Amino acid sequence: MTMGSSSPPGEHRAPAALFSCRAVGALVLLACLALLGISGSVCARERPAWLQQDTIDRLFPEATYTGPRSGEPPAVPVYGAAGVIGFLFSTAELTDVVGFSGAPFNFVVGMDLQGRIVGVVLVEHAEPIIDYNSLGPQLLRFIGQYAGLDPGGSVALSGRGTPGGIDGISSATVSARAFNLAIVQSARLVARSRGLSSGGGAAAMVDIASFEPLTWSELIAAGAVKRYQIHHGGKAGPGSQDVALELHAAVVTPASIGRNLLGPMRYGEHVAPHSPQDLIVVIMGKGPYSFVGTKVFDTGAFDRIRIEQGARTFALKREPKHYLYLPFVRAEGSPKFDEIGLFRVPAESGIDVLAPWQLVVVGEGVGPGGRTREFKFGYSLPSRFVLPPSEPSAMEPLEAPWRESWRAQSGNIVVLGVGLLLLTGLLVAMHRLTRHARLLQTLRVGFLLFTLVWIGWIAGAQLSVINVFAWLLGLVNGNGLAVLLADPLLCVLLVFVLASFVIWGRGVFCGWLCPFGALQELLAKLARVVSLPQWSPSYRIHRVLWRLKYVSLAVVALTALHGLQTMAVAAEIEPFKTVISLRMDRSWPFVVYALVLLAVGLFVERAFCRFLCPLGAVMAIGGRLRRFTSLKRRSECGSPCQLCARRCPVQAIAPSGAINMDECFYCLDCQVIHDDANVCPPLVVEARRKRELAVAAPARTSAAE
Repeated sequence: MTMGSSSPPGEHRAPAALFSCRAVGALVLLACLALLGISGSVCARERPAWLQQDTIDRLFPEATYTGPRSGEPPAVPVYGAAGVIGFLFSTAELTDVVGFSGAPFNFVVGMDLQGRIVGVVLVEHAEPIIDYNSLGPQLLRFIGQYAGLDPGGSVALSGRGTPGGIDGISSATVSARAFNLAIVQSARLVARSRGLSSGGGAAAMVDIASFEPLTWSELIAAGAVKRYQIHHGGKAGPGSQDVALELHAAVVTPASIGRNLLGPMRYGEHVAPHSPQDLIVVIMGKGPYSFVGTKVFDTGAFDRIRIEQGARTFALKREPKHYLYLPFVRAEGSPKFDEIGLFRVPAESGIDVLAPWQLVVVGEGVGPGGRTREFKFGYSLPSRFVLPPSEPSAMEPLEAPWRESWRAQSGNIVVLGVGLLLLTGLLVAMHRLTRHARLLQTLRVGFLLFTLVWIGWIAGAQLSVINVFAWLLGLVNGNGLAVLLADPLLCVLLVFVLASFVIWGRGVFCGWLCPFGALQELLAKLARVVSLPQWSPSYRIHRVLWRLKYVSLAVVALTALHGLQTMAVAAEIEPFKTVISLRMDRSWPFVVYALVLLAVGLFVERAFCRFLCPLGAVMAIGGRLRRFTSLKRRSECGSPCQLCARRCPVQAIAPSGAINMDECFYCLDCQVIHDDANVCPPLVVEARRKRELAVAAPARTSAAE
């Protein structure tokens, strides 16, 4: 490369002979260095903050230099000895995807000229679950799988054994799906905009990748939403007098139309999973005449509307995969409608989503003289929402992450569902089972083992207080449902626990479904088998100690105000991730802390659950929703009988005999005593009295004779 330079500033009136060859050479060198410095500073300003030299070296070792960020979407071209060899881009710049509870993250993705990802580098992330579960090494292994991947094909978190399959991050499924969505979506945007494709293909197609926020009036102006009117007397036109039906129609397959009209959630659920060649249209109507009619409820086909394209007619069906009722549209400034329907005509039927088509409306009694008349309104998808033929067409739409998660976890969901059904049956039949103490104890130990081994260690469904605050924050941010649905097992557990609050209170989760709580109880049973001494504080001290868990909850809640990252540090009071999620695979301070808590539990049953657990405090608060009383008591309980109170392993029974449901773990030991005529003192006294009366009765009879 040749570089020129100008003479350095100086005293030009001096004669050139005064300068020796060495001096001139030194000045020229200084000028060149100055130009190099200026050039370097300019390049530094042009290079984005997320792109460092070590990132370039890792993704493109053969790179000689990079050009300025350019294009739409923006990307940094990478040059080798023979010219451009690829592009670098940032997921945070190209997508609006956020992580768990709205936490931001950013990856730098490299792509070659064949449209394949050469690698991914983590720039930053604020995912609390990643840090909370110490999943840094897993995160690095996760992003390493994208090297060599073709984003134009199907890409799913379904394991490396399938084409396009990516292994997720255990204990951070929600974050992994968000990462995958951002990486693949940004890669598809860059590949399409630069005409990169490993599989070829040049046919025009609907733009399902790029998104532009548009208001209702902007959608109308762009031709994305068409407006039609039918007047009484059979006229059709733009006038507003005597309108029988005002219709609006729009093809919602393009992201910039569909996401604005339907919202991201409905678009991800009902549009993105389908082929971009399908015709998916939303029809909105208001006025006294209904385009839905009433016959559709009997026949299953809409008789007042249909779609025509050329000589072909496409009936609209009222079937789950072909029709969805919508209560409203979400575009800013949109009017209110009386009827809104989302209709899908699959590409297999012969429809061409890019070709013009007609919406045919059958007006019964609307035509002249009250006759029936058909009205035909044309629609053509504006070119603004179509990718031109010069760009690749093999890109498949990304699916809503939570839908993929539920499908991938379908087997585990079935197992968990069966387990919850068994637990429900056990609790419903508990008063029969408590008459068979040994059977009940066997069932309880078996279920605790299922909770510990399968729910905790295998399925990784250990609920944490950080999940609770993440869901709450998601509700505040408006994406709480998406956050909840993204982890199917925790979602199912949450629904079950909320229902159990109303029926049984806190104890069902803490006593039966918490893996760490199950481990504590199983260890306590072993401790009693080997006759380890057990310590039970006085009821007065116990009342003070159990309030400490509310203090720990308050501390976690206060740190949450500073952010989920800070709260994740405070949530380390829970040993769940150390013992359950990571199975002791952590640094020694965390392992020692967890072992100390488990050791204390050998002498004070469920000490952590009773006195320190912030999640237990949340459950106790939720248990206040209880509306039924399932545990039986007698008038003698507490006065004079104290047997249940003394034998309750977690001291949830007050000296008065009342059960404190905020502290009860539903072990059912008190119910076994209550139903045992040989153990329960009131029953023993009653049985003795009956025996004495039986003995005394013959004696009184003999005396009377």
